[in-house]
Amino acid sequence: MRTTERTERPERKEQTGRPQQRWRVLSVAAALLCLFVVTLALTQPWQRAPIAPVVAKKTTPVATATAPADTIPPNSFSNTLASAEREAAIQQTASQMVAGMTLDEKLGQMFLIETYYKTWTPDIANMVVGMHAGAMIVYEKNMQDPTQLHDYIASIQANASVPLLVTMDEEGGLVDRLGYYHFDPPLPAAQDLGATGNPALATQAGDQAAQEMLALGINTDLAPVVDVRGPNGSVETTRLYSSDPATVTSFAGAYMDALQSHGVIATLKHWPGIGDVTQDPHLTLPSIDAPMSQLEAQHFATFRALLSHNPGMIMVTHVLVNAVDPTMPATLSPKMVDGILRGELGYNGVVMTDSLYMQGIAVRYSLPQAGVLAVIAGDDLLEGAYDTSSMAAMIAALKSAINDGSISVARIDQSVQRILALKIRFGLLPLHDPHYARPASGQVSGAHALAQPADARRYGSVRSGGSRAYA
Repeated sequence: MRTTERTERPERKEQTGRPQQRWRVLSVAAALLCLFVVTLALTQPWQRAPIAPVVAKKTTPVATATAPADTIPPNSFSNTLASAEREAAIQQTASQMVAGMTLDEKLGQMFLIETYYKTWTPDIANMVVGMHAGAMIVYEKNMQDPTQLHDYIASIQANASVPLLVTMDEEGGLVDRLGYYHFDPPLPAAQDLGATGNPALATQAGDQAAQEMLALGINTDLAPVVDVRGPNGSVETTRLYSSDPATVTSFAGAYMDALQSHGVIATLKHWPGIGDVTQDPHLTLPSIDAPMSQLEAQHFATFRALLSHNPGMIMVTHVLVNAVDPTMPATLSPKMVDGILRGELGYNGVVMTDSLYMQGIAVRYSLPQAGVLAVIAGDDLLEGAYDTSSMAAMIAALKSAINDGSISVARIDQSVQRILALKIRFGLLPLHDPHYARPASGQVSGAHALAQPADARRYGSVRSGGSRAYA
């Protein structure tokens, strides 16, 4: 009989443990398989979920040892910001600031003061802190040595709630205060530059002036002179580049562009052009008898041509232009300022007055009277207050004119808007523009490049390590 190879079935009792053991083995195998699959997935870059990069928190950049190279510091993002959008952001920021200011704060911004001092004094405190002066001028009476001048300016800026435009007439030649008083090497006269036929030399002079001024905390140059020398000569002598409007435009434009490329505000002067005037407005009120055709071709031509360079300011001076307004000095003439400079030429920037205590004005008007008439004419920044009492009297006259309806608050707002926009544009005030986001890199975008004012423009340059440039 054949024996079978089949084994006998185990008893029921013995069979109950084997399926449970097999299930445990399969469960462990399945778990190991899942672990392997998960591990494999995590090691494959195409299956990994994106992980947001960790961006370190950035602090606001601090001004470097040298003055900023441009009005807006260059970076990769700023190049994508259209100038029209940037200007709209500047105007919006200025408008918001004006809306938050008191009348006293607004009026103070319209004053360019001078002082008799070389250090911070109660008189300066009254004008800068008490009456909110928006600008100042540096004369030789304020200058002892570079360290003193730097610290004098810095002390004023440190106490100002809104940074001041700190101005100086730094033309070169006869009007070169830093060179004349041996603070820095002298700058060539405009006449000498024009005679070379090489505008690049004017660029070099502008570069030098800007760097020297910024080191001291001077952020605004009351230059270049764009008057065209007339056939009768001029009281300005070597301060003029040429008798040819195109040459003046070329050289003055080069000087202005160089200043502003470093962040120094340039000022075209002296509207409406006094290159054919032989009497000094400091001493009397000159007049221009040229017909309108000559005014357009000679006197106005350089101002018109240089508006495309975006000058920070234009200074208007004291002269009668008989073909336009034979009764009012140009400084106080609505026809010359609002009518021609703004209306015909299309300039909408800051117009500042020449000093209102010069005899070209003082022979007819007091400082308070002149201040009111200047604002009515369309001027924004009033030069002439020299102490507490003179500034207080001018402010009182402006308030009186507002109360009697001669000047509206809206007219004051217009000037303050222009002044604040200028300060924002050149990095003295912060630019707020929420429309443009900060890049993920943390770098300052073009719209935010002025998010914080540049201290080098407000206080002067500092050396690495924090010591002052003129310590």
